[in-house]
Amino acid sequence: MQRIQSFFADLSQKAGLADEVIRLSPRRRAAAKPYQLGDVQEQNAVYLDLATGADFSKGGLTGTMVMIFFYMALLVSPLLGQPDQVDNYLIFFGALFGIAFISFLIEVLLPFPMPVRFNRRTREIYFQDRRKLYHVPWDEAVAWMQQTRQVTQHTGATRMTSLQVLLQRFRRPDEVIALQLSLPMGKTPEVQAMLWEYLRCYMEKGPWFDEHGEPLTISNREAVLKNRWGKKADLRGSWQACEKEMELGIATKLGSYLLMLSQVGFYPAALVQDWTTAVARRRAEKNQWDKRVRERCRSGGPTTRLYDLEVEEGLHRDDSEGLPEAAAR
Repeated sequence: MQRIQSFFADLSQKAGLADEVIRLSPRRRAAAKPYQLGDVQEQNAVYLDLATGADFSKGGLTGTMVMIFFYMALLVSPLLGQPDQVDNYLIFFGALFGIAFISFLIEVLLPFPMPVRFNRRTREIYFQDRRKLYHVPWDEAVAWMQQTRQVTQHTGATRMTSLQVLLQRFRRPDEVIALQLSLPMGKTPEVQAMLWEYLRCYMEKGPWFDEHGEPLTISNREAVLKNRWGKKADLRGSWQACEKEMELGIATKLGSYLLMLSQVGFYPAALVQDWTTAVARRRAEKNQWDKRVRERCRSGGPTTRLYDLEVEEGLHRDDSEGLPEAAAR
């Protein structure tokens, strides 16, 4: 992948980052332990999906509308005791929930923010932006971290550590993008390195592994996805988090009770939002991913990489030709 290697070398030189970035390798350990930050959207024996964060608001409008209409219906439910008002009640709220259903259809049919996909079978990384498909072979992936510190009079000092990987557009290898694997706000290099180590363990050691990165013979998928931050209607998980904070002295009982009370009140919105997001995600899996990616994510699908298809078409030169010494390192 000469273009990606040379792109990174040029970027480092032009931006003056050569001495400020921490280069990560698929073949070298990045941290003592792997850790996923709740960004893992799906993990199975074939692929791992890392959410981009843009899907967090999907379904929010529909959930909010349903919650408002639900509480309105409860407040005026005494009208059902008046025979002459029953028809008006049903027509009015039937129309309101019809509007909410239209909102649901719109949110489901609109393009869904696609995750970053790590395929173990083909050892390749995929990302799709509308009709633009990007990829990079895992063994040749170029990733790096860079820590910055922003100071303002309003928030004081804020630390940010970006974790990025370079990908090429399929059949247009000169078009390279730098993709954020995790939101940088509030992250330290140690935390981002643990996320990269989690991805490295998945690709190198197997789909299932423990908190120390040691391979497991049985699936721990449920435990992994339980920590996903995207699920909003999870009262039990929220209460467990509050209990931990109270044990550590971070939160008070009153604050925790008020927080849980507010979550119970917003539960209808969270429930509908989770459902809308799940439906939109399933539809995107079937309709938005490029056919070549879907085929390679089936257990019995092709094992050839997209990069191999490009090589057959003569789109790549021999990576050893003309590769700068600095980029090769």
